[in-house]
Amino acid sequence: MTASTFLFATGIENSYPTINGGRTRIDEMEKCGHYTLWKTDFDLLDEVGIRYLRYGPPIHTTWLGQERYD
Repeated sequence: MTASTFLFATGIENSYPTINGGRTRIDEMEKCGHYTLWKTDFDLLDEVGIRYLRYGPPIHTTWLGQERYD
């Protein structure tokens, strides 16, 4: 691999595990304040030179049920 083809990427933690036998969901993006600080988070990525980001939607709030999406 040459320097011109090297790519450094990172991702926003977006796990949504459940505990208590699936009765309680932990939203890691909410827990770390990303929903409030998302613009700052993206500005910081730009500041350190990260140009590629793995960023998934919060599926538990996006997929509301069969054939229902927000």
